[in-house]
Formats: sequence, C-alpha cells, structure tokens
Amino acid sequence: MNHRFLFVFIFSIIFSSAVAQDYYLPLNREWNLRYEPYLQLRQSNVHTSIKPLRHDEIISVANIDSLDAPQIKDTRFSRTLVGRKIFKEHLVQIKDSDFVVHADFVFEGKLGNEMVEKENLFTNTRGFWIGGTAGKRFSFSTTFFENQARFPAYIDSFALRYSIIPGEGRIKRMYGSYDYANVTGTISYTINRHFNVQFGHDKNFIGDGYRSLLLSDNAYSYPFLKINTSFWKVKYMNLFTVLEDLQFPAPDDIAFKKKYASFHYLDINIGKHASFGILESVVWSGDSARGQGFDINYMNPFVFLRPVEFSLGSPDNMMLGFNLKIKILPRLIFYGQLMFDEFKLSEIKAGNGWFANKQAFQLGLKSYNLPIRNLDLLTEFNYVRPFTYSHRTTFTNYAHFNQALAHPLGSNFYESVSIANYRYRNFLFRIQANYALTAKDTGSSNLGNDIFKSYETRSFDYGNRMGQGYQSRIFYSEVRASYLINPRTNLTFDLGYIYRRVSNEAGINQTKWVYIGIRTNLTNRYYDF
Repeated sequence: MNHRFLFVFIFSIIFSSAVAQDYYLPLNREWNLRYEPYLQLRQSNVHTSIKPLRHDEIISVANIDSLDAPQIKDTRFSRTLVGRKIFKEHLVQIKDSDFVVHADFVFEGKLGNEMVEKENLFTNTRGFWIGGTAGKRFSFSTTFFENQARFPAYIDSFALRYSIIPGEGRIKRMYGSYDYANVTGTISYTINRHFNVQFGHDKNFIGDGYRSLLLSDNAYSYPFLKINTSFWKVKYMNLFTVLEDLQFPAPDDIAFKKKYASFHYLDINIGKHASFGILESVVWSGDSARGQGFDINYMNPFVFLRPVEFSLGSPDNMMLGFNLKIKILPRLIFYGQLMFDEFKLSEIKAGNGWFANKQAFQLGLKSYNLPIRNLDLLTEFNYVRPFTYSHRTTFTNYAHFNQALAHPLGSNFYESVSIANYRYRNFLFRIQANYALTAKDTGSSNLGNDIFKSYETRSFDYGNRMGQGYQSRIFYSEVRASYLINPRTNLTFDLGYIYRRVSNEAGINQTKWVYIGIRTNLTNRYYDF
C-alpha cells in the first residue's frame, strides 16, 4: 500500500472534532521515575505498560507541574532570566491562550577513560528539541542529535559489525571515532477522551520492566502510526510501523529494503490490584509475492492477525505475547511477560528440544519508597529460548535497523537485572548489576543465538537446549551519581563508573569505564549487553 494512505488517514482524523488536550512525555526512564510511584497506586487506572506515557494519564493521579519543579535553593541568580533558563525553564517558551511552543538546545559533553586499554573516550552531541501544543486538539515534538563519540572496545566491536551505534543511527568513521545522528518527530491528536492518534518517527515500549520481551526501545527509531482507544478499564493500542533491513540494500542501491509490522495490544486493569495485556504482532517483507508496501490485510485494527496470516499461506512472522502486573502492596509491584514466537504443545510435552519451541518469559519485582523514602528498587529475570525472534529471512525477523525489537542479547540466553535508584532533592544515585549467560554459534553452525540467521539453516531439528553453543558469562555493573540541573529538559550532570566482565573458554575480558559529563537526557541507552 502506498505511504500516502497513512498521511490521508492521519489528517482526516486531525481535522475532525476534538475536545481534549494532550501530549506525550519523552521515553526516558529517569524522567518517568518522577511519576511512577504515583501511577502504581491502587486507585490509579493508568495503563503503565504502554509507553511513552501521556500527560493526561499522569495528571489524573499526580500534579505533574509540582513533580517537574526544581528542588533548588531560591537565590537572586536563580530568579534572573539566565538563572531561570538554566534551572527552571525551557530556553524559549511561547504561551498564548490556545497554544504553547518550547525550544531548547540539547547537548552532551562526556569525557571518560577505559582503564584496561588506557584509552580516552568521549561523546560530543549537539542538537535541538522543539515541542508544543495547539489548542485542545494537537501536540507535536521533534528532536535532532548530531554526535561524535569514541567508545570502549565491546561497543566498538558492535558498531563495526552492525554499522550502527546501539539504539542510534548509522555510523561514519572519523579519525578513530564515530559520527552518527538520531532524529525523532511525532504529532499527536486526541479526538476525545476515548481516542488518541499519534503519527511520527520514534520508539515505543510495551511492558512494566527494565527490559521488554514484547516490544522495547532497544532499536533505532522508525516511522509509525499509533491509535490508542481507552474506555472503562481498557486500553487498546494499534501500532503500524515501517521497519528497515540494513542487511540488504534496495534494488536502487540507495536505500535499504523495507519491512513492515502491525501490533495489536489490549491492556485491561483488573480491579485495583492487577492488569493483564495481550499482544498480537506480525512482521512481513515489503518485497513479497503479494506486492510491495503496507499490506492492507493487516490494516484492520480489530481483526485477529493469526487467521489473516494463515489465509495468506503463513508467509509472515506472527507472535503472541502476554503482560501481567500485580500490585502486591501499594508500593510493591510484581510483573511478568510471556512471548510465543512459535508454540506446539505436543512438542513441548515431548521435551525433545524441537527447534520451533520458541518462547521467552520475564519475571520481575519492583518497589517504590520501600523501605526508605525515595528509594526505588527493581529486579527481574529474562529467559529467551534458541531461535526466538528469528524467521526465514531478515526481511521477516523481529528486528529493525540491525537491532532486536525486543532484547539486545537476541536469543538463547538468560539474564538477571537489578537496579537501585535513590533520590534526594535534585540528586539521583543509581546502582545497576546484570548477569547473563549467552551462547553463540560456532563456525558455520546455527544454534539459535543470532536472530539475523534464518532458522532454516539450523544445525538440527531436535535436541536443542538452552545454552547450546559457545557460552559466555557477562557481568555488567554501573554506579552513577547525577544532579538534575533543569527538570524541564532533564539536563543532568553525571559522574559514573562501568565495570563489564566477560568470561568464556578464551579467558576473561574486562572493561573499566569511568566518565563525567553533562547531557540533556531524553532517551534510554542500552550499553549493558
């Protein structure tokens, strides 16, 4: 289907009647941490598994202006124009009776040293962030980041292999460092209290944990159309996306081949203590016998995707996922996910290691203000079987821009993640520890770790087990102290230390990375792989 269909669809909605004002917050974990303790209260009806969050969802349970207010001493300088711009306000903010526009320069200046290799590291980022609302109907946001950076060896190896920086754009080599960019842009329109439409180029996240095995913000931004329908205790999200396969250039050798995905996610709040979500997704090639472009068969927002895909001859990559959250106590949350890439009960019962038993699950626990006020804790376990998220070709695997749409480790691994955040006024102290066991392919074998390999090249049909292949044990830890300079832009000063240790048959490889810097913190980064 021609891309013009999406534009016609979105603008036909935009010029219909509307009665509510709304906008999306940045998809950033530290930013959301200000609001999450309030959103998880039992009386809250917010669907926290669908991110990014929206302003109207937060103000239904908390005063967002007071949570975003700076906790700094009021001085003569802080009351001046320069002081307000540094500590309290957007650089440019225009308000009228029916519209608000803000504009900011965004930047990151970070210096570091990798102490094992004795190499100096840096990040130099410049850009802008512009956003606003118009009347009670419309909001928009756009960001642009231009970066030069030098990374430790394990990220450098990733960049050379996949030609991207994790979660960012494609790279260009410059004098021993990398040049890359990141661009986002979205428009949002709230028709009424039941319907919201968002169109843009950005990331999405489904889940209540640190990772998501359903859909995460691990990969680079992508074009999408999202329709959120809310009523009673139900929220239903339709997400239509255009993905890119960097493994193969398009026939004109200018761009890369497109592939597409459609997601249906239904989340239901059960009483005051639990929520349950169901995800149905399909990924298909933009270059198939059915023709190029977005397949109209997957455009119906209320159709069950599996029967449609089966009627087409089962050429595409279908997945079924579940998300669960239980509020054990007002500030203690259990959460979990279950993903079925393929499922055959008889083969699971047989226990014979059939390759297509492709499943993943997550179990997690997080608390807020327990046992100490402003102390937030999270611990979770992720388990992904071999060949999960892979498909016949990279045109239909669960990936975009050379990265997984779910977990950065791909498949055939298990992992534990524990994080502690403590806030005191504008100070944030963060400790993180990860442990993972991964098993990579050896030689020309395909043992199910690399989701960019076709499962049709698997080494054997039966006898597949977790951890098969060349095993590595990864320990990752990070300690960071931050000072929030300006809550409106999430401008922070950071001082941190990362220790990473990989042990396998070849020996032990270590990374010791100390850094200091200042940044406009609008996105999540996943260097813990």
